[in-house]
Amino acid sequence: MRSKAGAMVGLILLYWLTRLIALDSLAFFIDEANHLWWARDVWALHPFHAASDGRLLNVLWMAAFWPFNAAVWLSRASVALVTTAGFACALAFAHRLISFRAAAIAGLLYIFLPLTFFFERMALADSLSAPFVAGALWAISQWRKQPTAKTDLLWAALGGIALTAAAFSKISNLIFLCIPIFAAVFLFQLSEGRRAAWLAGATLAAFAVTALPSAAIVKVIGRSDLGLDLLTLKASTPLEQLPRQIITASGVLWNAVLAYFPFPMWLIVLIGIGIGLWRGGRPVWFVFAVLAATVGALVSRTSTAFLETRFLPAYAPLVVIVAAAGLTRLTEQWKPLWLALGAAAMISSGLWFEWIGWTRAEALPLPRADEWQYITGWPSGYGFREIAAEAIARGEPATLVTLDLGGEERFAGYLLGKTDVVTAVRYREGMSLSGVLLVIDTPKDDSDLAEKGWALTELARYPRPGGESALVVYRVEP
Repeated sequence: MRSKAGAMVGLILLYWLTRLIALDSLAFFIDEANHLWWARDVWALHPFHAASDGRLLNVLWMAAFWPFNAAVWLSRASVALVTTAGFACALAFAHRLISFRAAAIAGLLYIFLPLTFFFERMALADSLSAPFVAGALWAISQWRKQPTAKTDLLWAALGGIALTAAAFSKISNLIFLCIPIFAAVFLFQLSEGRRAAWLAGATLAAFAVTALPSAAIVKVIGRSDLGLDLLTLKASTPLEQLPRQIITASGVLWNAVLAYFPFPMWLIVLIGIGIGLWRGGRPVWFVFAVLAATVGALVSRTSTAFLETRFLPAYAPLVVIVAAAGLTRLTEQWKPLWLALGAAAMISSGLWFEWIGWTRAEALPLPRADEWQYITGWPSGYGFREIAAEAIARGEPATLVTLDLGGEERFAGYLLGKTDVVTAVRYREGMSLSGVLLVIDTPKDDSDLAEKGWALTELARYPRPGGESALVVYRVEP
């Protein structure tokens, strides 16, 4: 027993290590900077700004760590604390309902899965989805073996709270309310139907008791729509366009699978899922039902104009649990040497991805759309990072002026807690530009800049990786 507990602790420490090494290697993405900005607003007694985008919990959590110092590292590390707890919940579920070996395999797969590695090292609302989904699974895994109705009720309540946290981390996570329903269907015999229905109902009731008052507070005090309007917009595909929607969305997901499940990992996962469904039993069918239903909802309802691969980490605990169940069956008779070789094959491609992420994040083999968002295009923080670093190194008073709030937010991420002599602001009509450094994101800002008619002198140019966009620093001539 001690050796098993030690192995689980070792996996958690390994997970934590992989997430915290070179945590700021990837430049600050615009959404991360926006979340940090909102977290600072919490301290100005405006805690609900993020709710209208359907994202709140990650901002409140980030605010708890005083988001005015070491901003990039701190915001990402605060997320890593929550994802570590979610990782532990996934291990606990696999251990309790399948086996210790399944938990170990699920842990290794999750640690070295590029999908989780990439997104769980970013301060995104999506990064907090998986931990609360795993938390709901963990609470529900306790249902079957509790000695009294009182402890049953406690675990049901915890499952409901985890679902509330998932919904307040991102409003689209409401689709995971199916978890207790599928648990009642798949984890119990027909003779246990009354108890199963009572536990599922108690979990959903706990969700309602915790979510509805919280939503009312945000609605009344924060005057926020909780992101429901945005959710409706993203899920507004007309019925007649559904076949095309499914085909297009499936193509997006397939490209993500090829990038974030590199060979041979995708083959091993596919084999594990197949064997898991064949021989895994009720727990595996329960997890797979949740996976199939929620991914089906994502593919059929999310407009492809809004579909992003960063939505996918929420499904990672489900995938690794099902795959691990099958791989456990496959490896039951393997000798230690073959187990070691199998583990090496499973993690090798993921480890290579992580090595690039630690050392040269700009060279990560991402899908084209993600490469543009996080590295080469205007939403990325490349350029902002370099300009801020050089301004800090000079140690001279400077004001950096951007044309939009997103630029100011990314500069803030790199300036907070590091200097008082360099500041960043966005341009407002009529602002004096005497003695400031105007930072233009090209080609995004080119048309806006042309309308201003300013006389400019280019001082420096900072191309992003790949060279398709750049930040240009100008002095505005009188």
